[in-house]
Amino acid sequence: MFKLLLVSDRDEVLSAFDNVTNWEFNGFRKPHVRHDVEGAKESLRKHHADGIIIALPEEEDARLVDFLQEEYPVLPIVEAGTTPEEVNAHLDELSRLLSHVNADFSSDQSDLTGMMIHARRRFFRKIAGGEKITREEMRQKLRLLRSRMDPDQPCALMRLEKLADDEEHLVGSWRDSDHLLERTLFQSFGGDVNGFHVLPLVLRDGRIYVLAVPLRGQETETTVEEMEKIIEKCVRNGLQHVEEYQGLYLKILEAKALPNMYAFCEG
Repeated sequence: MFKLLLVSDRDEVLSAFDNVTNWEFNGFRKPHVRHDVEGAKESLRKHHADGIIIALPEEEDARLVDFLQEEYPVLPIVEAGTTPEEVNAHLDELSRLLSHVNADFSSDQSDLTGMMIHARRRFFRKIAGGEKITREEMRQKLRLLRSRMDPDQPCALMRLEKLADDEEHLVGSWRDSDHLLERTLFQSFGGDVNGFHVLPLVLRDGRIYVLAVPLRGQETETTVEEMEKIIEKCVRNGLQHVEEYQGLYLKILEAKALPNMYAFCEG
């Protein structure tokens, strides 16, 4: 059974959770309940939690999320819901994530942190591939997956193209939920770069993208044009490294700036 922590001072949220009757059927224990940030910290220190539900005023929410980022960076954050039906819908999504994360230990080198990284990459592959979601779903998903990407800031999307097919040991190969080419590109130029998170993505149909998004809490005066130059330089240097050490030849086919990550959303 998965264990939960509910942190809220809102009567409608507390009432909605009180009226959920099928906890064990859905694979959860009835959550521990705390009403403020300090109570949440105390509970997390004493009790294991597989997910945390937060419904606090904005300032308190931000303070608790900052604490979680420092102490519990892979603990999923779940939307609260104000009716039993909404609660069950959000917990159903959490259940699918937890079941996948806890079952997908496909190598001895995988751990919970690694599995959450895989889950984030699956999500970003979907949106880069054109799957549409709402702005609210985007916000909820980023919190659930504990992504540090800031959806409100301008970001960059690049399309890469292979120049040769002689890298058959990487083409069409998946391991531990990642494409081997995707993993190679990430090792060469992915990760945190100058306040951005740079994420190479290889889709199931073979398309190759690089998504670069500012990190939350990174104050920057970088213009969109400067952002594009930073990311392009990072990717070009990485591709040179891949060519030199892996014998893989790729080029930037297309590069564009997006106003924010909500550009992937409906409407």
